[in-house]
Amino acid sequence: MKPKVLILDNSLLDVIAIENVLDEAGYDVVKLTSPNGVLAKIDYERPDALLINPWMPRLDSADIIATLASAPEFEEMVLIAIGETDAATLQAFCIEHDLHGYFSKTMDLNGLADFLDNFFVEE
Repeated sequence: MKPKVLILDNSLLDVIAIENVLDEAGYDVVKLTSPNGVLAKIDYERPDALLINPWMPRLDSADIIATLASAPEFEEMVLIAIGETDAATLQAFCIEHDLHGYFSKTMDLNGLADFLDNFFVEE
């Protein structure tokens, strides 16, 4: 079984599409389409990676990212920004918040599993 990935995005259609791609690639996928209780969900699920749409309504993404970054139990979690914005905007957000990477939802989602594979060593 591949690592567990939590998808945090308010676009249900995008979440379903991403879930299908990652499921097919063998990832264990959990999802959240509302910012309500996100830290509790992360604490409960203990994902290996978080795909976060930082521009989700009512989500203080900077606060969540800072909280995760400062928690020793999540220091190994891979943080990836996902969004429909252009690559330059996503990249700037990643640099500003020290994320591991970004993936634009406007790209071919079929490449997302291969992209995530780069962050995990096969055991």
